[in-house]
Amino acid sequence: MRARLSIYYSKKSCEIREISLKNKPLQFIELSPKGTVPVLEINGSHLIDESIDIVKWFLSKNDPHQLLLPCQEDNIEELIFLIDKDFKYHLDRYKYSSQHDISKKISHRDEAVKIVECIENKISESGYIFGNKISIYEICILPFIRQFRIADPIWFDKEFQCVKLKAILHEFINTEAFKVTMKKYKEWKSETDSAQYFPEI
Repeated sequence: MRARLSIYYSKKSCEIREISLKNKPLQFIELSPKGTVPVLEINGSHLIDESIDIVKWFLSKNDPHQLLLPCQEDNIEELIFLIDKDFKYHLDRYKYSSQHDISKKISHRDEAVKIVECIENKISESGYIFGNKISIYEICILPFIRQFRIADPIWFDKEFQCVKLKAILHEFINTEAFKVTMKKYKEWKSETDSAQYFPEI
Protein backbone atom coordinates (compact mmCIF):
# COMPACT_ATOMS: atom_id res chain seq x y z
CA MET A 1 0.00 0.00 0.00
CA ARG A 2 2.81 2.42 0.86
CA ALA A 3 4.46 1.64 -2.48
CA ARG A 4 1.27 2.46 -4.35
CA LEU A 5 0.84 5.65 -2.34
CA SER A 6 4.32 6.77 -3.36
CA ILE A 7 3.46 6.12 -7.02
CA TYR A 8 0.27 8.13 -6.64
CA TYR A 9 1.96 11.09 -4.95
CA SER A 10 4.88 11.08 -7.39
CA LYS A 11 2.36 11.41 -10.23
CA LYS A 12 4.02 8.50 -11.97
CA SER A 13 2.43 5.37 -13.39
CA CYS A 14 3.64 1.80 -13.71
CA GLU A 15 2.44 -1.58 -14.86
CA ILE A 16 0.98 -3.38 -11.87
CA ARG A 17 0.78 -7.11 -11.28
CA GLU A 18 -1.49 -8.20 -8.45
CA ILE A 19 0.15 -11.23 -6.82
CA SER A 20 -1.61 -13.81 -4.66
CA LEU A 21 0.87 -14.85 -1.97
CA LYS A 22 -1.06 -18.09 -1.64
CA ASN A 23 -0.48 -18.87 -5.31
CA LYS A 24 2.75 -17.17 -6.37
CA PRO A 25 3.38 -17.36 -10.13
CA LEU A 26 6.65 -18.96 -11.21
CA GLN A 27 7.67 -15.78 -13.05
CA PHE A 28 7.35 -13.84 -9.80
CA ILE A 29 9.55 -16.29 -7.87
CA GLU A 30 12.14 -16.23 -10.65
CA LEU A 31 12.17 -12.45 -10.54
CA SER A 32 12.35 -12.24 -6.75
CA PRO A 33 13.22 -15.50 -4.94
CA LYS A 34 12.52 -13.67 -1.68
CA GLY A 35 8.85 -14.14 -2.58
CA THR A 36 7.51 -11.06 -0.81
CA VAL A 37 5.69 -8.00 -2.11
CA PRO A 38 6.03 -5.29 -3.18
CA VAL A 39 8.70 -5.74 -5.83
CA LEU A 40 9.64 -3.06 -8.35
CA GLU A 41 11.33 -4.06 -11.59
CA ILE A 42 12.91 -1.12 -13.40
CA ASN A 43 13.45 -1.46 -17.15
CA GLY A 44 14.11 -5.17 -16.77
CA SER A 45 17.55 -4.52 -15.30
CA HIS A 46 17.10 -3.36 -11.71
CA LEU A 47 15.06 -4.80 -8.85
CA ILE A 48 13.91 -3.18 -5.60
CA ASP A 49 12.21 -5.50 -3.11
CA GLU A 50 11.86 -3.39 0.03
CA SER A 51 8.79 -1.16 0.27
CA ILE A 52 10.60 1.78 1.91
CA ASP A 53 13.17 1.73 -0.90
CA ILE A 54 10.41 1.68 -3.51
CA VAL A 55 8.81 4.68 -1.82
CA LYS A 56 12.10 6.58 -1.87
CA TRP A 57 12.76 5.62 -5.48
CA PHE A 58 9.46 6.95 -6.82
CA LEU A 59 9.57 10.11 -4.75
CA SER A 60 13.18 10.75 -5.77
CA LYS A 61 11.94 10.89 -9.37
CA ASN A 62 9.20 13.39 -8.60
CA ASP A 63 8.06 14.74 -5.25
CA PRO A 64 5.64 17.62 -5.88
CA HIS A 65 4.24 17.38 -2.34
CA GLN A 66 7.72 17.31 -0.74
CA LEU A 67 6.97 14.07 1.07
CA LEU A 68 10.71 13.41 1.44
CA LEU A 69 11.28 16.62 3.40
CA PRO A 70 11.72 14.78 6.75
CA CYS A 71 14.71 12.93 5.25
CA GLN A 72 16.66 16.19 5.41
CA GLU A 73 16.27 16.50 9.18
CA ASP A 74 15.24 13.13 10.66
CA ASN A 75 16.55 9.60 10.66
CA ILE A 76 13.27 8.43 9.19
CA GLU A 77 14.26 4.77 9.19
CA GLU A 78 14.39 4.75 12.98
CA LEU A 79 10.66 5.41 13.35
CA ILE A 80 9.51 3.58 10.23
CA PHE A 81 11.53 0.45 11.05
CA LEU A 82 10.09 0.47 14.55
CA ILE A 83 6.67 0.11 12.94
CA ASP A 84 7.84 -2.36 10.29
CA LYS A 85 9.47 -4.70 12.79
CA ASP A 86 8.38 -4.33 16.41
CA PHE A 87 4.87 -3.03 15.80
CA LYS A 88 4.13 -5.42 12.95
CA TYR A 89 5.32 -8.34 15.08
CA HIS A 90 2.65 -7.59 17.68
CA LEU A 91 0.06 -6.51 15.09
CA ASP A 92 0.22 -9.89 13.32
CA ARG A 93 -0.19 -11.77 16.60
CA TYR A 94 -3.07 -9.54 17.63
CA LYS A 95 -4.94 -9.43 14.32
CA TYR A 96 -4.30 -13.08 13.48
CA SER A 97 -4.29 -14.42 17.03
CA SER A 98 -6.03 -17.65 16.00
CA GLN A 99 -2.96 -18.50 13.93
CA HIS A 100 -0.58 -17.85 16.83
CA ASP A 101 -1.41 -17.98 20.55
CA ILE A 102 -4.91 -16.64 21.05
CA SER A 103 -4.40 -16.41 24.81
CA LYS A 104 -1.83 -13.66 24.18
CA LYS A 105 -4.00 -11.59 21.84
CA ILE A 106 -4.60 -8.73 24.28
CA SER A 107 -1.01 -8.67 25.51
CA HIS A 108 0.17 -8.25 21.92
CA ARG A 109 -2.38 -5.47 21.44
CA ASP A 110 -1.08 -3.73 24.55
CA GLU A 111 2.52 -4.01 23.37
CA ALA A 112 1.50 -2.57 20.00
CA VAL A 113 -0.13 0.37 21.78
CA LYS A 114 3.08 1.13 23.66
CA ILE A 115 4.94 1.34 20.36
CA VAL A 116 2.48 3.62 18.57
CA GLU A 117 2.38 5.97 21.54
CA CYS A 118 5.73 7.26 20.32
CA ILE A 119 4.02 8.25 17.06
CA GLU A 120 1.20 9.93 18.96
CA ASN A 121 3.80 11.99 20.82
CA LYS A 122 5.49 12.96 17.55
CA ILE A 123 2.31 14.32 15.94
CA SER A 124 2.38 18.09 16.21
CA GLU A 125 -0.50 20.47 16.82
CA SER A 126 -0.79 20.79 13.04
CA GLY A 127 -2.01 17.19 13.02
CA TYR A 128 0.95 15.70 11.17
CA ILE A 129 4.04 13.74 12.15
CA PHE A 130 6.44 16.18 10.48
CA GLY A 131 5.69 19.83 9.83
CA ASN A 132 2.21 20.84 8.78
CA LYS A 133 1.41 18.42 5.98
CA ILE A 134 1.54 14.78 4.94
CA SER A 135 5.00 13.30 4.51
CA ILE A 136 6.78 9.99 3.99
CA TYR A 137 5.94 9.18 7.61
CA GLU A 138 2.20 9.09 6.98
CA ILE A 139 2.33 7.03 3.79
CA CYS A 140 4.66 4.48 5.41
CA ILE A 141 3.05 4.24 8.85
CA LEU A 142 -0.69 4.82 8.48
CA PRO A 143 -1.38 1.67 6.43
CA PHE A 144 -0.23 -0.37 9.45
CA ILE A 145 -2.31 1.73 11.86
CA ARG A 146 -5.29 1.05 9.61
CA GLN A 147 -4.64 -2.68 9.97
CA PHE A 148 -4.48 -2.23 13.73
CA ARG A 149 -7.92 -0.63 13.67
CA ILE A 150 -9.35 -3.36 11.42
CA ALA A 151 -8.43 -5.98 14.03
CA ASP A 152 -11.08 -4.53 16.38
CA PRO A 153 -12.74 -1.32 15.13
CA ILE A 154 -15.02 -0.93 18.16
CA TRP A 155 -12.13 -1.10 20.64
CA PHE A 156 -9.99 1.19 18.46
CA ASP A 157 -12.68 3.85 18.06
CA LYS A 158 -13.87 3.84 21.68
CA GLU A 159 -10.92 2.85 23.85
CA PHE A 160 -7.69 3.49 21.94
CA GLN A 161 -6.33 6.61 23.58
CA CYS A 162 -4.07 7.98 20.83
CA VAL A 163 -6.47 10.75 19.80
CA LYS A 164 -4.19 12.52 17.33
CA LEU A 165 -3.28 9.28 15.62
CA LYS A 166 -6.94 8.34 15.25
CA ALA A 167 -7.67 11.75 13.75
CA ILE A 168 -4.87 11.54 11.22
CA LEU A 169 -5.92 8.01 10.26
CA HIS A 170 -9.52 9.15 9.75
CA GLU A 171 -8.32 11.96 7.49
CA PHE A 172 -6.04 9.59 5.59
CA ILE A 173 -8.69 6.97 4.75
CA ASN A 174 -10.92 9.70 3.34
CA THR A 175 -8.34 11.01 0.87
CA GLU A 176 -8.46 10.46 -2.87
CA ALA A 177 -4.99 8.90 -2.61
CA PHE A 178 -6.31 6.20 -0.30
CA LYS A 179 -9.35 5.49 -2.46
CA VAL A 180 -7.24 5.15 -5.60
CA THR A 181 -4.67 3.00 -3.82
CA MET A 182 -7.29 0.59 -2.48
CA LYS A 183 -8.70 -0.20 -5.93
CA LYS A 184 -8.79 -3.95 -6.53
CA TYR A 185 -6.93 -5.37 -9.51
CA LYS A 186 -7.29 -8.67 -11.30
CA GLU A 187 -4.84 -11.27 -10.00
CA TRP A 188 -1.84 -11.63 -12.30
CA LYS A 189 -0.92 -15.22 -13.18
CA SER A 190 1.29 -15.18 -16.25
CA GLU A 191 2.92 -13.06 -18.94
CA THR A 192 -0.10 -13.67 -21.15
CA ASP A 193 -2.34 -11.62 -18.85
CA SER A 194 -3.26 -8.20 -20.19
CA ALA A 195 -1.38 -5.26 -18.71
CA GLN A 196 -2.91 -3.21 -15.90
CA TYR A 197 -1.59 0.13 -14.71
CA PHE A 198 -1.52 2.02 -11.44
CA PRO A 199 -2.92 4.59 -11.35
CA GLU A 200 -5.09 3.70 -14.32
CA ILE A 201 -4.08 5.44 -17.53
